[in-house]
Amino acid sequence: MKACIKRLCFALVLFAVFLGMAVCSSAKEVVLYSSNQPDMLDAISQDFESKTGIKLTVVRMGTGEAMKRIEAEKANPLCDVFWSGDVAVLDNAKANFMSYTSPEAASLPASFIEKDHKWTAANMHLMVIMANTQLVPAANLPKTWGDLLDPKWKDKVVMANPLKSGSAYAQVYGLYKLYGWEGLTKLINNVKILDSSSLVYKGTAEGEFALGITMEYAAHRYVAGGAQNVRVIYPADGVIAAPEGLAIIADCKHPEEAKVLADYLLSQPVVDAVFQKYFRRPARPDASAVEGMPSLKELNMLKDFDPAEANALEKDMLAKWKKLVLQKQ
Repeated sequence: MKACIKRLCFALVLFAVFLGMAVCSSAKEVVLYSSNQPDMLDAISQDFESKTGIKLTVVRMGTGEAMKRIEAEKANPLCDVFWSGDVAVLDNAKANFMSYTSPEAASLPASFIEKDHKWTAANMHLMVIMANTQLVPAANLPKTWGDLLDPKWKDKVVMANPLKSGSAYAQVYGLYKLYGWEGLTKLINNVKILDSSSLVYKGTAEGEFALGITMEYAAHRYVAGGAQNVRVIYPADGVIAAPEGLAIIADCKHPEEAKVLADYLLSQPVVDAVFQKYFRRPARPDASAVEGMPSLKELNMLKDFDPAEANALEKDMLAKWKKLVLQKQ
C-alpha cells in the first residue's frame, strides 16, 4: 500500500512539473528597448498586454545606448524590438535587425521603409521654429528658415548640437538641402549651440532665448499647456520631416510576438492615440488630425528629405560643421 502511495505521489509530482513546463512554454512575452518617454511607454505596455495577452517588458534607454547594447548582445539577444529612434542611427545598425514587412506599413512612403525592410518608420519629427513672443513681437516673427540666416537674428536663435543630437543633425541636413553650405555658414554665425534638445525648447519657453530650432511635439506641448508666450512656426520654405523607426532584432527570442508588437506600434489606432496625447506625429499619412496642429496637407513640406542620403552624408557633414563652428570661435 505504501509503495502504491509513493508511486502515486511521484506521478503527481511529475505531472505538476510537466504542467508547469507546458504553462511556461505557452506563456507569451516580448521585450522592448525604447527611448520614448516613460509615461507613454507605460500606457503602451498596458494597452498592448490587454489587447494581445502578450506580456510586454520595457527597458528604457537612449537610442545610442540601445544600439550599443543590441550589438553587444547579438550572440544572445535580450531584446526583441527597438522603438523608436532616428532612422539614420537604425540604418547604421541594420546588420543587427531582421527583415520584416508589416502589413501596417502599406501606406508609408517608400523612403520610410528600409530597402530590405530592416526598419520601418513609426513616427516623424517635424522641425519647427519655436518663438517666445515676450522677446520677439508676433508681428516680427520669422516666417522661413531663410529668415534665420539674416544677421539681425545673431545670438537670438538656439539649436541643439548636431554632433550629439540626431534631431539637430536632421535640422542641419534639411537646411543644407534648402540653402547649401552657404546657408549653413550663415546659420552658424547666428546661432547659439546648446548641449541637448531639451535645453532648446525649455529655454525658449521660459524666456531665456527668443527663437529655438526644435521638434514640433516638444514645442506644441507648451501651446497645449496654455503657454501664451509660445508660438510654433512651420517654415514656409519647407518643413523638415525626420522619421523615427522601429526594428525587430535578428535572432531574437520571441520573433512571432515581436511581429505582433511591431504591427501594433505601426497600427493607425495606436499612432493616432500617441499623436492625440503626446503630440508625436505619425509616419502614416492617413493619421487622424489633432486639434490645434496643422495637417501635413496644410504645410509646405521639404520634398527632398532623403533619410538614406542623410545617413550617407552624416560623417562628412558633421566634420565640416564642426570645423565651421570652431572657426567662428
